Amino acid sequence: MKLTAEGLQKALLQTADQIEQQKDELTDLDREIGDGDHGINMSRGFQAVKKELQNKESFEDLGELSKLVGMTLIKTVGGASGPLFGTVFVKFAAKWNGKDAVEGDELYNGFKEAVDGIAARGKSQAGQKTMLDVWVPFTEALKSDEPLETVIEKALGDTKELKATKGRASYFGDASKGVQDPGALSSSFLLRQFAEVLNG
Repeated sequence: MKLTAEGLQKALLQTADQIEQQKDELTDLDREIGDGDHGINMSRGFQAVKKELQNKESFEDLGELSKLVGMTLIKTVGGASGPLFGTVFVKFAAKWNGKDAVEGDELYNGFKEAVDGIAARGKSQAGQKTMLDVWVPFTEALKSDEPLETVIEKALGDTKELKATKGRASYFGDASKGVQDPGALSSSFLLRQFAEVLNG
């Protein structure tokens, strides 16, 4: 599995299109266990990312691209999601600065840094029904032979059944069980695109 700047750019453009198509579903879920703006916020952020990527034909390396994406998401995505999704790419930039492509331990270390960044920023951990419940198993799967798409699908299913104990969804207590966490779902859109480019 190898991630190039070109592959990351492709994954981001496809994620932007998918979020645009499914922003209403994300918002509906967020109305059930949140404040009802996740789809709108993610759409605004990823459309801004798409515009930035389309304005620049190529990037020097993964670090330059990741930093631009991270800062764009932080600036444009509202609520808690902007800093959390932005942190992912800021952390990628820190690990992948000056690299045209990463694989093996370098690839894993970038994702591990991102996961640790989400946990620190959100003061959260896996098992609390948040986006981390998809990011953690995906990252660990980078060191295994398990198909990434299978890992994402299972993680989404497991997260849906959890009781939220972090963030606004935790206010809903047992009523949060059986409802998909919108941050986990939007993360799955992004991670599926990563899986596609990593699988070549």
